[in-house]
Amino acid sequence: MNCSEVQELLSAYYDGELADDQKSHVSAHINSCSKCAKELAGFEKLSRMSSDFSEHVPTQQIWNQINQQLDQQSICEDPGTKPVDNDRRFSFSVPRSFVLAATILVAAGIGWFTYQSWFAHGKHDHFTAEFGHYLDEFPRDPDTAQQILLAKYKNQLVDPNQASEHIGYQPSVAKGLPAEYTLESTHIIKMPCCTCVQSICKRSDGSTLAVFEHDDDEITEWFGDRPSITASCKDKQCCLVEMDEQIAASWKHGSRHITLIGARDLDEVNKLVAWLN
Repeated sequence: MNCSEVQELLSAYYDGELADDQKSHVSAHINSCSKCAKELAGFEKLSRMSSDFSEHVPTQQIWNQINQQLDQQSICEDPGTKPVDNDRRFSFSVPRSFVLAATILVAAGIGWFTYQSWFAHGKHDHFTAEFGHYLDEFPRDPDTAQQILLAKYKNQLVDPNQASEHIGYQPSVAKGLPAEYTLESTHIIKMPCCTCVQSICKRSDGSTLAVFEHDDDEITEWFGDRPSITASCKDKQCCLVEMDEQIAASWKHGSRHITLIGARDLDEVNKLVAWLN
């Protein structure tokens, strides 16, 4: 089996839904292919992110919604698509070539979830790889990650209140941050996807959080093929990606996107979504 065939079966493989012969072929491929093994690890990480949720028997209404979503473009790639309002039920949505997951996850106050993995590669593959290096390094050493990013792209250190002179809008961080955060620095960075405003923020314990505000239409290239979850966070539809026990989150903010790197958990994502919007 090749990588493309295996990746189409990973969801069913992870859920234990493959026939024995298919399972054997997929398992053999994963054992010899680091790329596909990494994709499978992504499913496992997302499962751990959902470990606090309890299982719930899906109603016919929920299954109807899942089937409708199979023919729609990925929610992560089209933030205009809205999940059905239901405060406590969740659904999996994967490409039609995948097998539907059998479990509906429940969590108070989060909204509908879409479980998916991106395998498409956009026109900015080089940027995706470079930003992927940043995402990998950030949980280990955010200072080094920042140096990597600034070394790759033309940038300018600015006062957030004066950023509008360069980019035509005032970044969201200019209005301030919650009491437990301080603004460390703000850069305008010219990347292949767009010109963005990046702000480095420090928590009261000294740990680091990065906030990007950018005017590109899609966010797929920011996270590449990393497995993602789509969740409703404070009435904003967010794409969430786990990055070594931290979370990256991106949501639509007017005509732009805000991308958060290094959140500790969903509570922090919700807090910052509410504040920055």
